[in-house]
Amino acid sequence: MLSSRVPPTTHPRRYATAALAIVVLMVMLSVRLYDLQIVHGDEYRLLSEQNRILRLPVAAERGIIVDRNGVVLTRNLPGFSVSVIPIDLPVATQVALAERLGALLGREGKDVLSAIQLQRTQNPYEPVRLSLKPVPREVALALVERADAYPGVRVDADAIRSYVDGPLYSPILGYVGSITPEELDARREAGYLPDDAIGRTGVERVYERFLRGTYGWREIERDAAQREIQTLAHVPPKPGGNLVLTLDDRLQRILQKELDQGIAKDTFSQAVAIAMNPQNGEVLAMVSTPAYDNNIFVTGATSAQLRQIYTDTRHPLVNKAIGEIYPPGSTFKMVTGLSALSEGTATRNTVVNVTATSFTIAGTPFFDWTAHGSLDFVNGFAHSSDIYFYSLAAGSPMSNNPGVGPEAIAKYGRMLGFGAPTGIDLPGEASGIMPDPAWKQATFDEPWTIGNTYQEAIGQGFVAVTPLQLLNAYAAVANGGTLYAPHVLKQVNDLGGNATYVPKAEITRKLAIPSEQLRLLREAARRVVTIGHASMPNAKLPIAGKTGTAEFGASSGKDSAGRNLLGFHNWFVSFVPKADNTDPTAEIAMVIFTFDSSKTLCELCLNPAVAMTQRVYEAYLATPVKP
Repeated sequence: MLSSRVPPTTHPRRYATAALAIVVLMVMLSVRLYDLQIVHGDEYRLLSEQNRILRLPVAAERGIIVDRNGVVLTRNLPGFSVSVIPIDLPVATQVALAERLGALLGREGKDVLSAIQLQRTQNPYEPVRLSLKPVPREVALALVERADAYPGVRVDADAIRSYVDGPLYSPILGYVGSITPEELDARREAGYLPDDAIGRTGVERVYERFLRGTYGWREIERDAAQREIQTLAHVPPKPGGNLVLTLDDRLQRILQKELDQGIAKDTFSQAVAIAMNPQNGEVLAMVSTPAYDNNIFVTGATSAQLRQIYTDTRHPLVNKAIGEIYPPGSTFKMVTGLSALSEGTATRNTVVNVTATSFTIAGTPFFDWTAHGSLDFVNGFAHSSDIYFYSLAAGSPMSNNPGVGPEAIAKYGRMLGFGAPTGIDLPGEASGIMPDPAWKQATFDEPWTIGNTYQEAIGQGFVAVTPLQLLNAYAAVANGGTLYAPHVLKQVNDLGGNATYVPKAEITRKLAIPSEQLRLLREAARRVVTIGHASMPNAKLPIAGKTGTAEFGASSGKDSAGRNLLGFHNWFVSFVPKADNTDPTAEIAMVIFTFDSSKTLCELCLNPAVAMTQRVYEAYLATPVKP
């Protein structure tokens, strides 16, 4: 029997509700699609492209540094660096990854995490270097082979800065180090990136602009798993320029050998040696010992290494040739002499009859090392008579000379470059002290005394110089009256060896000193050697110069290396003219300064700087160079 019930009919309002819901949904989808495609289309398209296409920087190799003859002083060795691209590293896994990477790289996990987080906030698409020193090959391979366990991690071939002979050249070359966040902020517009290394000290710092190259870049396409598919574009980097220095590696090593042997024999505890060309200010050699190995600051210094360096009382991090000041002793008599000659209070025939080894002023004795007898200017300088130069400076009971006075001595001292940096193209240069009565009053609130003038006249008391200042002053006398700004850069070359920058010799000033007075000083400096005051038996070259012994610092105990503190230091500053005459033809001048090398002041106390000077000149100038 068929049922007579009629099926229920759906209420029309239900259809209307469903239709309205569909319409609202379509409107919402359309609005969202409009927002995605029209309003923010460019933005999301860019994000999509950035996720699929990535532009990676390609580091430029830093320029190398060579001596004037092409001897390599720095090189770039192949190595590996580790970095992370934050955008490729899921936030949820970054803590665990930072801990694993820290263990591999020898860093605290929290430091690695902090570096990643900072880069994520600044630019997540840019890699941040996490390795502070070159990564061993086995670590680099492990990271590459297990890339799935280290998302976002990159291992790149990297150039490691290497210094061929660290301690020998570290005071000049310096070293490179990682850029700091503050430095990056200041240099970002110049193209620097967070994983850059920059020059920290020395030539590496001063000539950063030439040594640093220009980044290239590589644009790659990646798949959904962030794996590289292909390179879409590549702009190669531009390497940095190669520096050619004025230094001569052969002379540098001759000087190093002499100084090292003196320290090994306990003849002195520390030393400085500088050679330069007086005709243009080129520095030919500069040794400051003991020094430090700059390679440890590139590869990563240990705590023990840093502690040893920072606690060494000999200050190996300081380039003592330019960065510390010392009393010049009798080498400063050149200034006193030129002051008196130029101001007309003395001539070559000014005689002082040194009949005793001392005299007394206001109850204070002033000494000489012997009773010389009658001395004129040349012999007073050659025999290094303190009383002779006391007399030139402020008069004395043994002379009718009125003395030139401390203001004149300071005037000519400053003219010769004392009391101000020489302007050498190295950082950390000290100014020295060139005192006068006004300086003492301002510094100590005390009046100047005649004793101050006497001490100033012989390079003691308040006078303090860097070894380079002293050498530069003598170089100006040797060349006839031109004071140059010393420099260590000869030129900058490109990869093809073509010069792209050649600095000009910079003249600081022409000395306002008559040429005949400078000639008289050159004559007197040669006589220092010929009379045997600076003993050079069987000398093969016409060496001229001046000795100096200065009292300085402690005279008992030992330094941190166990060397005796004797309280006296020795100088010998010299030059070699082309012929045995007084013409201003010298193309090499040199100063050697030894620390704690003499116990007392006397004629027979051998100044080790003198014998070393003779051996160095003869090995460098009079010995044929082997091909």
